[in-house]
Amino acid sequence: MEQRAPAKRIAIGQNSDGRLEAFYIKPDGVLRHNWQNRPNSIWAGEVSLEREATQVAVGVNADGRLEVFYLTPEGEVRHDWQLSPGGDWHGGESLGANGRGLDVSSNADGRLEVFWVGEDGALWHDWQLTPNGDWAGKEKLGDAATDVAVGRNADGRLEVFYLGPDNQLLHDWQVEANGDWHGPETEELSGSGVQVAVQSNEDGRLEVFWIALDGKVWHDWQVAPDGDWSGAECLQVSATRIAAARNRGGRLELFYVDPHGHIRNLWQASPNGDWGSDGESLGAQATDLAVGQNADGRLEIFYFGPDNEIWHNWQPAPGRGPWSTIVHYEGGRPTAGS
Repeated sequence: MEQRAPAKRIAIGQNSDGRLEAFYIKPDGVLRHNWQNRPNSIWAGEVSLEREATQVAVGVNADGRLEVFYLTPEGEVRHDWQLSPGGDWHGGESLGANGRGLDVSSNADGRLEVFWVGEDGALWHDWQLTPNGDWAGKEKLGDAATDVAVGRNADGRLEVFYLGPDNQLLHDWQVEANGDWHGPETEELSGSGVQVAVQSNEDGRLEVFWIALDGKVWHDWQVAPDGDWSGAECLQVSATRIAAARNRGGRLELFYVDPHGHIRNLWQASPNGDWGSDGESLGAQATDLAVGQNADGRLEIFYFGPDNEIWHNWQPAPGRGPWSTIVHYEGGRPTAGS
């Protein structure tokens, strides 16, 4: 039986000057954002984008302008973009499609490409015709999907991972960088689940993570950059949400919400290497989470706590713990919490 992925209510972008910017949807359904005053620094304070939304994703244009994609309560796929790098926003505009799940990435030539699960349950995409430019129009990629995540191979080819009929894990890829897609015959990976995430290893090999139907977290990885896949392996932890990132030193790190609502993390012992046997608690509870990387290399996680407020936590130094005191901001002023 098909199980749908949870809505993604947080997305993290990085401005051209290195400042992180967080986009999130609070329980009132309004899309908001907050940004660092300076790279690696404190935050300006929450501002509404005055748009109702249910899911959000963010990409970076070739010229450095952030572009945010979101689904309205009616399921319409819309986007908004900065008028200049780090600057003001244009205002929401429709992409002429409806959906219920989305992700976005950049092609090798800088053109953004957005993927979503359509209202018909199929996998769709749309792409910029030129870097920073107009959009081609929607096109169908797969017959059925419930969640989607997109990565980029070492040679620049985008590869999309999605959960298809009966929640099995499928993938499709560009046959050449910036080019057409291998489909319609997508290839099945050995797994099924309710949420999927992908990240690149230091050597360029993609690694995909997913939450299985029983809550266990699994992963699979390319045996060589741009190459074939190793086969599914369980990470021996359980989760309701996952997010993956790469440390400044090259090690992948997985952040997840465990079945009791606690945020935990798990990481590679060395770049491109094996994973630890147990997750470490970050001392907080959450219902959703996302991760970004500061200009100085420190990872920073953002999440909705049990109070449905947005909180964050960060590494004290790139690739190192223990993580800092948990805080959230009210008008730019930090407040400690647990």
